[in-house]
Amino acid sequence: MPVVDGKRRFGPFELDARTGELRTDGTRVKLQGQPISVLEILLETPGELVTREQIRERLWSSNTFVDFDQNLNSAIRKLRHALGDEAETPRYIETIPRYGYRFIGQVEKDAAPEAAEEMLAGTTTVANGRIAAGTRASRLRGILPWALGGVAVLLGAVATWLLKPQPQQNAVTFLVAPPENAELYDGGEISLSPDGRTLAFVARSGPDKPRFLWVRPLDRLTAQPIPGTEDASLPFWAPDNQYIGFSAEGTLKKVAVGGGMPQMICRLTGPGATATWSRDGVILFSSLQGSLYRVPDTGGTPALLRAPDPARHEGPYGFPQFLPDGRHFLLYAATADTESERFIAVGSLDSKSVKNLARATSYALYAPPGLLLYFDQNALMARPFDWKALRFTGASVPVAENVGTGTGFGWFSVSATGVLAYAPWLSEANNQMAWFSRTGQKLGTLGPPGRYIDPALSPDGTRVAVGAAISGNRDIWVFDTRRGTASRLTFGTSNSGNAAWTADGNRILFSSNRNGQVDIYQKDADGLGSTQPVYESKDQAKALDDLSADGRYAIFDNMGSSDSKQLWVLPLFGERKPYVFVQGVFGALSARFSPNGRYVAYASNETGKLEVYVQTFPQPTGKWEISTSGGAEPMWRRDGKELFYLTLDQKLMAVDVNTAAPGFQAGIPKELFQAQLMPIAYWRNFYVASPDGQRFLMVVPANDTRPAPITVVVNWPALLKK
Repeated sequence: MPVVDGKRRFGPFELDARTGELRTDGTRVKLQGQPISVLEILLETPGELVTREQIRERLWSSNTFVDFDQNLNSAIRKLRHALGDEAETPRYIETIPRYGYRFIGQVEKDAAPEAAEEMLAGTTTVANGRIAAGTRASRLRGILPWALGGVAVLLGAVATWLLKPQPQQNAVTFLVAPPENAELYDGGEISLSPDGRTLAFVARSGPDKPRFLWVRPLDRLTAQPIPGTEDASLPFWAPDNQYIGFSAEGTLKKVAVGGGMPQMICRLTGPGATATWSRDGVILFSSLQGSLYRVPDTGGTPALLRAPDPARHEGPYGFPQFLPDGRHFLLYAATADTESERFIAVGSLDSKSVKNLARATSYALYAPPGLLLYFDQNALMARPFDWKALRFTGASVPVAENVGTGTGFGWFSVSATGVLAYAPWLSEANNQMAWFSRTGQKLGTLGPPGRYIDPALSPDGTRVAVGAAISGNRDIWVFDTRRGTASRLTFGTSNSGNAAWTADGNRILFSSNRNGQVDIYQKDADGLGSTQPVYESKDQAKALDDLSADGRYAIFDNMGSSDSKQLWVLPLFGERKPYVFVQGVFGALSARFSPNGRYVAYASNETGKLEVYVQTFPQPTGKWEISTSGGAEPMWRRDGKELFYLTLDQKLMAVDVNTAAPGFQAGIPKELFQAQLMPIAYWRNFYVASPDGQRFLMVVPANDTRPAPITVVVNWPALLKK
């Protein structure tokens, strides 16, 4: 069963696929049957994993009743014996435990003659420019059945060729449109299977519909949703191409591509996790707070591998990606002092050390034959990289331009077989501020579509201070809710956000990295005058959450630099020395003072799931859990008689509370409506409540920003030659 054209040479051996003979130094090796067939299959894609299932499909049909495992193990033993190879110290055939095998020797290939030319030259009789009539009919009778059956084979072969690396060919580019009446989620959370044959992505059929995980085989015209994957995000593939991992409902899950319901791998500390899956059955993921965990792909309790150390100015880690050895991995790392310092980094399962490789604005992926891909502004770049030495070996070159967000980030994926996929360019206007009633009815919008986060409503409800990204920088803008006008409060090349109003509405406090580290500043709300520092230090980053109504205290979190993300109270009088208000090995964020200043509501994952709590202030003498099945982003009604929050599946909840009684009292949470926000919990808040609690300003996906199709490039390294 020859499956390889021509001859393949490795070490002292030569395999002739036409005759099925293996020779060494001209002498034929006594090897035939299944061992030779297995060798032919492995030599088709040297250096790549060939699963046991793939070998079974090639050598044993589904209706053949044999002990497949015993037969394959016997064939591998005979093959190794003939090659003088050993399983423990392989020179040619490496065993990938639980998955399959990989040929690791250096292979040379002879070019094979073109089969079509051979057939035409050897079988066609030509007379006076025509096929001889006497032979034509008989030949057609012999060829026609083969040809008709071959049409289907040819179509399949074309698809196979398209999805197979073509080193000597040009790159082939095509588009994959979102499913009909659907849109890509978050601009395009996409992931290619390791063999480059299937694209997974997250999409939903409308802003008010749940998102699902979809798969699109690239040799087919349509994509299909995977049942049971509601609220999926951040997909990643198993090395054998048979499973897809994803985050959903505060858990990490996996689902078989061939069918079946998803299985839970472990619980998460937040709504999502970026993850990677090794050939050794290890899943490595980053938590919401930026720590790295490992867990078996069969499921279990995650083990902490590495938490960023604020004392070393280490910020959160994200987007881990295993390198070919399955032990080392790439990371997207940040510093604790400033949001603008981000790096491509590398770590190892065998060490807690992390090494920064280069500054970057996005995560990086490794692709054979030795390149790292990452975004630089609105361009996708490739840079030569030696994964064994863990160092760059050359300068970066562009692969594609006008892609990503334009702020240096974007979604892309690459296979080990030369297939690349990337999401389209996203304009700055991908979300919208909109008003909703208590029943979820949309009442109107505020301002044009943009990129907004962390809105803050003035005490009288007439102005909104919000972070807005423009040309890559995030500044504070103030919108007038009555007139619909807007003015810019902060300027410069720094990032500013987390606005909070003083009780009189005259000043706005906010966080900014204008001096390197993230500190707290203030400015008059009318934009006049200069920006003044409120609290500066190099000890930690300071993401402002709220101000007390009496103006005496601010509360902030340390931006998730580790899983010990804490809430700190900053007195705005005296020495202004902050102290820890909520601490522990869990994360805490989105803190809000009650209107009378006696309590603080916040979200914490101390139980393994993000929940909303209320704690007494200024002394933490009492604490109450408010949410019952996950919650984030608490908001008080201005009179202190109601507390709002979001569930992890974005339902807006309301709880009757009593903050005036000697002891805090809370009722049963009631659902108001299903919100459709940008992803919650990654920032401070994506909604605010009007003073009377009858309206809600929410940051929702813009209706007119349906993403363009995903771009797929087969044999993408050929682009580098241009």
